[in-house]
Amino acid sequence: MEKPLFGYVVPLAILAVSTLFIQGRIPPNRILGFRTGDTLSDPEDWYRFNRAMGWYHAPAAALSLAFNLTLWWAFPEWPLERTLSWTKAGTVIPLLIAMLLSVRYYLRPP
Repeated sequence: MEKPLFGYVVPLAILAVSTLFIQGRIPPNRILGFRTGDTLSDPEDWYRFNRAMGWYHAPAAALSLAFNLTLWWAFPEWPLERTLSWTKAGTVIPLLIAMLLSVRYYLRPP
């Protein structure tokens, strides 16, 4: 059975970008990162908030990847439609939680 790439590519891409944010290697920009007026106007805020976002997203992406690989290994006989729906949920749910935690970190009082 051909394995859907969604469960591999999305978590790996987010893990790679999260690692770059944790290392502070992505400068302020309008494409990637936690882009608000505060973060774009102050590089110190940019690196602080995006580093925190990276720390939330890296484990979520790793968890997504591990879940999807385990799912494909444990249930190789599942139809493609079922596998796709489970891998989408296994990818989106942890990343959504990571995004909510990132927003919570941004909104907390200084």
